[in-house]
Amino acid sequence: MTIREDESIELNLTSIDNITDRAELGKLMLNTFIIENCKTKYRYFVETLIDGSRIYIERPGRLNKGCDFVIYVENLLLFRNGNDKYPKHDDFLDDLKIKKQLLITNQYNLLLDAIHDIYQLRTYQSAFIKIKDLPNKQGWSYELLLKLVRWFFIEQDITYWSKSGREMLYNEIKKTI
Repeated sequence: MTIREDESIELNLTSIDNITDRAELGKLMLNTFIIENCKTKYRYFVETLIDGSRIYIERPGRLNKGCDFVIYVENLLLFRNGNDKYPKHDDFLDDLKIKKQLLITNQYNLLLDAIHDIYQLRTYQSAFIKIKDLPNKQGWSYELLLKLVRWFFIEQDITYWSKSGREMLYNEIKKTI
């Protein structure tokens, strides 16, 4: 078991890879959410990893119940019942700390540069190409790191749209330097 079985409506979200503007990205997300039926749960598949597992978001989120959503990755973290457990920012930051210990300084800086590209809404592919040849002996794949952080940034942009949005998480990432 992986994805919780419930009454969620499952949809594929259109690719966001070519969106390079935060306002345009926010508009896409909000326009997607605005056509949802009231009192209905949704599961949007937003990324597919090379191993076939998917990153998906569920709405409404558990906290704000407005435009918030929860991000999951199939088979990454599991509850005892076998259902997917959502990764937290701290899980992501912990994996970065592992990478920092294992990589030499210039390699780790390349990883941070790739994350910065995602932060700046550059394409996943342009960010990944910088780090695809880095060694990865432990922790999450670089593909997962970049695709997951992209959705963490988007979630922060939506939740804190009138404030700092993605900047809050990015500042925590920069502290790992």
